[in-house]
This record gives sequence, structure tokens and C-alpha cells, in this order.
Amino acid sequence: MKKILNWFRRRDLENGLDKELHYHFDRRVQDLVQSGVSEVEAKRQATLELGGLAQVREEVRDVWLSRWLRDFAYDLRFSARSFLRSPSFTATTVLSLALGIGATTAIYSLVDQVMLHALPVRQPEQLVLVDWRGEQLANGFGSYNLMSYPICGDLQAQTQIFDGVLCRAATTVNLSTGSDPKPAGAEIVSGSYFPMLGVGATIGRVLGPEDDRTAEASPVVVLSYDFWKTQMDGAADVLGRKVLINQHPMTVVGVAAPQFRGVDVGEVPSLWIPASMSSQAIPGFKGLQNRRMRWMQILGRLKPGMTLERARSGLEPWFQAMRLEDMGRPGFPRITAERRKQYLSSWLEVTPAPQGHAPLRRRLAQPLWVLLAATGVLLGLACLNVAGLFLARGSAREREISTRLALGASRSRIGRQLLADSVLLALAGGLLGVAIAPSAMQTLIAFLPSQVTNNGLHAAVDNRLLLFAFLVSLAAGLLSGFAPALQAGRKSLMTSLRERGGSASGGVRLRKVIVTVQIAFSLILVVGAMLFMRTLTGLLEKGPGFDTTSLVSFQLDPRRNGYTPEQSSQLIRRLHEEVRTAPGTQASAVARYALLTGGSWNDLMTIQADERISTDRDVNLNAVTPGFFSTMGIRLIAGRDFDERDTLPVGKFGQRTAIVSESFVKRYLGGRSPLGLRVCECTGPDAKPDAEVIGVVADFSYRGIRDNAEQAFFAMLEGNDTGGTFYVKVRGTPEQASATLRSIVRNADPALPISSFRTLDEQVNRSLNTERMLATLSGAFGTLALLLSLVGLYGVMSFVVTQRTREIGIRLALGATGGSAIWLVLRDALLMVGVGMAIALPCVAALGRLVESQLFGVKATDPWTIGLSALLLATAALGAAMVPAYRASTVNPVEALRLE
Repeated sequence: MKKILNWFRRRDLENGLDKELHYHFDRRVQDLVQSGVSEVEAKRQATLELGGLAQVREEVRDVWLSRWLRDFAYDLRFSARSFLRSPSFTATTVLSLALGIGATTAIYSLVDQVMLHALPVRQPEQLVLVDWRGEQLANGFGSYNLMSYPICGDLQAQTQIFDGVLCRAATTVNLSTGSDPKPAGAEIVSGSYFPMLGVGATIGRVLGPEDDRTAEASPVVVLSYDFWKTQMDGAADVLGRKVLINQHPMTVVGVAAPQFRGVDVGEVPSLWIPASMSSQAIPGFKGLQNRRMRWMQILGRLKPGMTLERARSGLEPWFQAMRLEDMGRPGFPRITAERRKQYLSSWLEVTPAPQGHAPLRRRLAQPLWVLLAATGVLLGLACLNVAGLFLARGSAREREISTRLALGASRSRIGRQLLADSVLLALAGGLLGVAIAPSAMQTLIAFLPSQVTNNGLHAAVDNRLLLFAFLVSLAAGLLSGFAPALQAGRKSLMTSLRERGGSASGGVRLRKVIVTVQIAFSLILVVGAMLFMRTLTGLLEKGPGFDTTSLVSFQLDPRRNGYTPEQSSQLIRRLHEEVRTAPGTQASAVARYALLTGGSWNDLMTIQADERISTDRDVNLNAVTPGFFSTMGIRLIAGRDFDERDTLPVGKFGQRTAIVSESFVKRYLGGRSPLGLRVCECTGPDAKPDAEVIGVVADFSYRGIRDNAEQAFFAMLEGNDTGGTFYVKVRGTPEQASATLRSIVRNADPALPISSFRTLDEQVNRSLNTERMLATLSGAFGTLALLLSLVGLYGVMSFVVTQRTREIGIRLALGATGGSAIWLVLRDALLMVGVGMAIALPCVAALGRLVESQLFGVKATDPWTIGLSALLLATAALGAAMVPAYRASTVNPVEALRLE
């Protein structure tokens, strides 16, 4: 460290050294002159005694600074001057590396934010996610890893394992701070949430255990710092203000710390609400203390020294006792012996959770790792391209390097100089890559669908990203310069001087090897791009299974605006009738749950046929109004649609009738007609199939375009359906329809928010955002890889033709045809292409497992895709090699021999 610091004060050290050397030198000269020696002889003797001033300076400098550091600095200075004299070479090299480093940095930024970055909380490495694996015998809603609120309380008592336990659930509320309510993301949390995470408040206080002791007794909220700043202008008097949450007044008691944005990077809440107020945050919810209602994620903080394995084994006795006790509690469902066995064989999984809990991570994990691997291959290809450029440059400098070796420089010293060249350009490329990375990151984030709740992703360059870019640049520089450094000084001075200036033949074989590897890398990326583009094309061709033309949708939830269940149901019925009869409407319907949003209402079902049948997996369920299938253009295969006979009056509950999908019939009834059979939601001895199957519809996509699960539908507006998604086939443009539909809702209730207003074409596109991101980026990477490999191939073949000009001239002079000269060059190119493909094909097969789950309608080893990619690459490679090959066929033998 001292030597590094000396580098920054070397001027002062040099001045002090000069003064000291001259002092000792002058004193010695003076002593010799006084002893009778002449002044000239005295200076000569003093110089000999000191060993030479220049040599002493070098020895002292080696004490101040490590020689390698000093040499490296001098090498960088020399490299900078030489590159300024070669602007074309410098620009090409820097741009090649900048593209690779910039792409890698941008993808890594998302990987870091989604997958790696720990929460800004106290000791995040101690956080774990507790998840019930196996049969829970519980209903639920939400995303993943769901458990009940009472179990969270039970786990808080396991103090021998945990230093704290929290539970949380993400939701959307209608929030008003003084104006009309707007949808906002919220997090319902236990009182232990903030204390366990160690997160404090910017102003006021955070929620604590006292806010979560008694149901509906603590109408308080904590605002996020971002919401406070952007939506309330950072008002200093925010504490004590009343805000309306679903029309329920609650008091602001604090603003969270600026750096804390919740535990889910995919859904950043605007505020936090205590679990005791969950019935106000989720209209109609009464299951806070229900052990059979799973809706919250549970995170724990392990005690110091506690390992995951010890935590799992330590929780097992309690978990076993809890399940046995649970079976004796009132309300435990009657179940078959098989389900009882499954329930008792379930277990608790404890996994590390320093990054919190995020469904976005689950959805994007594999696509992001695939893209990061692709950018790694692209960066490697760019490094190989730069290595080829350096080899070409080194060939032109062969005489210079040989002369330096003859004058006493070592091969290692020359190699370090060449490595300094590549590292300098790589750092310049990294700097440019970091400059373009934010734009690339913004483009990547734009692929993610925007929701009511914002995600926590950003396009800013922070210290972690700068460090990553620096390390990648350094690695790229060393990789790019390794081959030229290895090749340096292989020839003797005499051999170099005999060759024609600037046309040394050294490095041709190594450059061919580099181009061969480039072709292998390119084929891997081109095959990946083809696979992802075929996946996107296949999904677009498959479509959702219904006609999206002129179809728009929007969501209403009157319960969040203070309506009672009866009032909400009446309003939905009235609005449905007004929308259906509006002049711009061709047809309309309402569904309880929206299509193509990634989620669904799902459950096991019981079918009463000749025998009682229980489904072996969850069926996707929905409730729809009469005319839904005709509005969506979904074919009715058998039976009839819902009509007014299937709708119950307001205040009455039940499911009179059901319509099932074609795949449901094939899986559970072997294709026989289901009409007249009885079905019901749930299974078990208490299940009572009382809904008559009245129709069968063609399969269509529910959760997403890939979805092919079985479906069953009940009549909506049976009893108290209090909200839903309207689907309207309109006349005219969606913009005109938007104004009409908003006017209808506004006339009914000016303060009722409309959410998710969009066309079904937009919704289809949103549901394919991940596939579109993979196809677009892999296509760009494949194209860039192809261009880089073609440039490398063209450069090598041009160099070969230049080197073999004399040979080709002699061949032509002896009667060889132009075609044979072309084949002489193309043969080398075909060999490199063939070997490169042979290297790539096993890699494609091995990497196929990485991308298999992201594909649709095509396998990772699909021979047509691989064959088409190989044909494209081979054709482009031959085109690149044809230019120097044609030049070889036009060589004038007389001119070629005259050059010698």
C-alpha cells in the first residue's frame, strides 16, 4: 500500500532524490579535489564510486515503487501514444469491447437487482423464508410460499431458532390523500415486520407489535419514502394526517427510511398497513385468525450460529405436534385417508432469503441467467475478435519487437507491454460500455409490464456495477492480449529482417484458431436466437384461443371504494347492463378474474358421474356472465351458454350450473359427454357436487398463452359477485370506446377508479413480455456475434491472401486457373467453419437444458433450427471469404513476383 501511495507523490520523491544525490556527488568531488586530484578526474572517480547516478536512481525507484507497477504505468503511457497514432484500429477495438462489456454490464445489473442484491436491512444474511411444502388443506390467495397468519404467530414463539419472525402480504388498495382515490400498492405486515428487519423511520415511527395485537384496533399506516416525496411533496406535517384506505380513514404515523422499499423488488409498496387492519385493506376478508387461510409469506431471522439444517430439524418436532393438534381443532375438514397421509407427510422448508421474497425473481430468474450467459459468450467473442486484431497489428510490428529483443528486452517484458495495450483498450471499452449501459438497462426494464405497484428496478450505475464493469474490462483486456503476448518474439531478428516489411507470416495459425472459436461461439448464439424467435412466433401463432379484435377490458372493484357487498353486486349488474346497451358496444361480458395476467382462481374439483371422481390437480376456475364466450369468440362445443336461469338474486349464494373446457372432459371423463353431470369446487367426503354441467367450450388461454390446464366456469352474479373484469367488443377505435366506457362508470360513481384499461391485443403482448425480451435480445446478440465472426474471418483470409500472393502468382504463372485460386482460399475458410461448427454442436446440446423451460413448440436440439442456423452461418462465412478469394484469383503473376 505504501508503494502505491508513493506513486502519487513521486515528483516530490524525485526532487528529494536529485538533491541528495547531487549533495553526495559534490561532497565527494570536493574531497578528491582537496586531495590533489584534478576536477575532471575527481568527477569520474566519484561517478564510479557511486555506481552511476542513473543506476542509483533506478535502484532507489525500485525501493519506492514496485518495478511491475512502474513498468505498467510506462507501458500504458507508451500504449496511449501508439493508439493515438492508429485511430481506426483504436476505434474498432474499443467499440467491439464496449458492445460486449456494455451488454454484459446491463444484463448483470438486472441479475444483481433481481437475484443477488441483499435487502438494505440489518444483517440480511440471517434472513430465511419459511415455507410449507406438501398438502396444507387450506384455501388461499396471493402468489407463492403462502401460509396463515396464526402459524406466523406460532413460529414467533420458536425463539430457540429465530431471533424474530415476520409475515407480510402484498395487495392493492384504493388510496386517497385528499383527492379522488387511486389504486396503490400496499403491504399488510405483522407488528414484528420493521423491528425484525431493523428498519427505522425517516420521520415519526414505524409499525410495532402494539399495532398488531387487536383486530381493527390500529388504523395507522407508514408511508414509503418515495410516496411521501413524490405524491405528498415531502410534507413536513404529514404525521397525524388522515388518508383513506378503501374509504377507511387511517392515520399516518411515520415515513420509512429512504433506502427501504419493502422485501419484494417486483412490487414496491406505497405504504404499510398492520395485519390487524387486514379486513379494511382487503374488502370482505375475515380470515386473519383462520388457520385454513394461507395468504402471507413468512420470513425469519436465524439466531447467530444457527444453520439451515439445524433450523429445519429443530422445527420438525413443533411442526409435527402442530399438525396433530390442528387435526383436533373445530373446523378441520373431513378428508380421505390418502389426503390425511399427505397432510402428515408435509414438511417445513427453510431457505436463505437475504434478497427477501419476490415473485418477479421466480419469473425472471432463468431468462436472466440465460441472457447473462449469452452476453458472456458475446463478450468472449468480442475478446477473440480484438485478439485477432492485435495479432494482425503484432505481425506488422514483428521487426520492431525482434529489434527490441535483440537489444536486451526479455520476451516477458515484451509480453507485458502487449498486455498493457489490450488492458488499456479494454478499460476504454469498459468506460464506453458503462456509459451506454444505463440506456440498455432502461430498455430491458421496459420489457417488464408496468403494474399498479412499481417494481424496484432502476437503470442507475452504482458502485457495485462499476466494480463489476472494471473487473470484466480487466478480464477482457487480459483475454484479448493473452494470445498476442504469447506470440510475441517467436521469430529471430534475422528472420524478421528477411521478410517484406509489414507482411510477417507469424500468427496466421493462431488467428485461424481464434476465428474457428469465434464461429463456434457465433453458432451457439445464432441457434439460441432462432429458438427464442421460433418460441415467440409459435406463441403468437397459437394465440389466446379467442378473438382479440376490437376487444377492450377494464377492472372495477367497488368494495375498495366503501361499497357493501350488496351495493357492489348491484352496481356491477347495473354497469354491465349499461355497457352492454351502449351505442359503441357490439357485445360485452364480465369475468370475476382477468385473463392472461398470470394468476387464476384454482382448486381441486369433484365430479359425480357413474362414480365419484376427484381431480388430481387444480382446475382453473372462473365465474362469467351470460354471453362471455360469444363476446370472446370462444366456440361452444356442446350444450348451452349461461343465461338468466343460472343467475341467482342478490343476497343468495350457490352454484347452479357449470361449463367445462374440452381438455377437462378429455382428462377426467375420457371424452364422454359431461352434460347433466354434477360438479363442485373442492374434494373430500364433505364435497357436494350440486352444479349441473350444461356446456363444453373449446380450450383457450387463461393464465397465459402457454397455459393448457383444464378449466371450469360458473355463472357470475350468483349472489354477491362484487367486482370483476369487463370485456367489451367495441365498434370504432379503442380510444373512442375508452371515453364512452369511462363516462358510463363516472356517471355511476365519479370517485370509482378504473384500473387496467387496455385492449386485449395489448394484454396478449404484455403476457409475452419475457418471451419477447428473450427473442429480441438473443436476436441482437446473434446478429452481432455473426458480424464479429465474419469480420474476423474476412481479416484472416485477407491476411492469408497477402501472405501467399507470391505462391498464388507462381501457381497462376504455371497454368492454374482463377477458380483453383479461389478454391485454395475457400478451402481454408470451409475448414475453419466446419471445425467451428463441430465444436459448437455439442455445446448447443449441453446448453439446451438451460433454455428448455423457456421454449414453446420447439426443442433445444431441434434439427431444423440447428440446420438452418448452420446454413445461415456457413453462407455468410463463404460470402465473407469470397472477397479475398476473388482477389486471389485476380493476382497478376508478374506483379506478384516483382514484389520479391
